[in-house]
Amino acid sequence: MYILVKKEAVPIFYGKRAKEEEVETIMVDTEIYSCMGDSCIGWMRKDFVADDLLCPMCGNEMIQEIRELPQM
Repeated sequence: MYILVKKEAVPIFYGKRAKEEEVETIMVDTEIYSCMGDSCIGWMRKDFVADDLLCPMCGNEMIQEIRELPQM
């Protein structure tokens, strides 16, 4: 003997979300200062470097380089 149980319908919603606009990243040659320490990977953009040119992570001196970075 089988007992039939009535199941309720579950609503299913399908919504189309607007695709987020893809932002094109523009890469620019940027002057940076990079830490001279072998074990440190610290670097900063030229606009944010302190006057003493010391690495904020380890305190070593920093040298000027050029890297291709996203435009700010």
